[in-house]
Amino acid sequence: MIRRYIKSVVALLIASASGLAVTAQVQAKEFRVGISSPESQNPFHVVMARSIAETLKARGIEPMLMAANADVNQQINSIGDMVAAKVDAILVAPLNAEGPAAALVKAKDAGIPVFMYARTLDPKYADVWESFNGMDAVQVGRDKARWMAENTKPGKVAMLTGMAGAAPMIEQETGFREVITAAGYQIAFSQTSNMTREYGIKLTEDALVTNPDLVGIYAANDDLALGAAQAVKVAGLQGKVVVIGLNGAPSALAAIHNGDLTATVLLDPVGWGKTAANVVADYLLEGKKPAKFTPMDHKVVTQKEAYDNIPPPLREKLGVKR
Repeated sequence: MIRRYIKSVVALLIASASGLAVTAQVQAKEFRVGISSPESQNPFHVVMARSIAETLKARGIEPMLMAANADVNQQINSIGDMVAAKVDAILVAPLNAEGPAAALVKAKDAGIPVFMYARTLDPKYADVWESFNGMDAVQVGRDKARWMAENTKPGKVAMLTGMAGAAPMIEQETGFREVITAAGYQIAFSQTSNMTREYGIKLTEDALVTNPDLVGIYAANDDLALGAAQAVKVAGLQGKVVVIGLNGAPSALAAIHNGDLTATVLLDPVGWGKTAANVVADYLLEGKKPAKFTPMDHKVVTQKEAYDNIPPPLREKLGVKR
């Protein structure tokens, strides 16, 4: 009887020790997450990607960061590399709504959970991703239009709509058109392009040639807006044509403070990156199921608020004084 009891206790202890060993092995697993950033030159995306990588490292997860340089084929190839490397999750900002879809479907089929930040694929692929951390782009577009309608009189506007096929650009444009046309404005010029300052200059010059009476310019991001503002200034129309961008990059905020750019919509790339990274970390480390969509706050910033939203260490570097 005693021998039988002792054998039972020993068996239980062995089983418990085995269970603890398995648990320790699970807890000791080193996770690696692939991060696919859409651009390596856009300051907003550079800061966000860096924030994601740093937050993952702080959670004990190895980041595998790859930038697409605004090239959808490069993004597709980098996602393929992540799948081949057998990462534990992929966090991606798709360059457009269709291009990277097949590569991400393959990732999901390989058992790799996919998370979206900043941008998503077309909604028909919604079952591909676990969650999306980003802005309500339609509402951003509406807010940009409302600001323009409140600060100008109805007339002609130009739209620099950014990357063709990119979901947040399409949604932002949709929201802007909805409100601005209802307010009695005419969209006299609209063009997609890469989202650089150079394209902002060129497209605005083109728009002003055929529409010298523009009252406002909508730009899909701050780089386009800075280029547009430069072209407006060269044309001698500063103060007559308002320009509004998106992201709240320090260079754009400095231009607003100095009177060269009219307004932007401020996002928080550092906070955005932290939130996106923590969603993935919680999923991998704690098994926490994420919300399908986590919206990030935004606000329109004009000259009155610009200075206070520039990080203090950058004010002197940008030549900004109160």
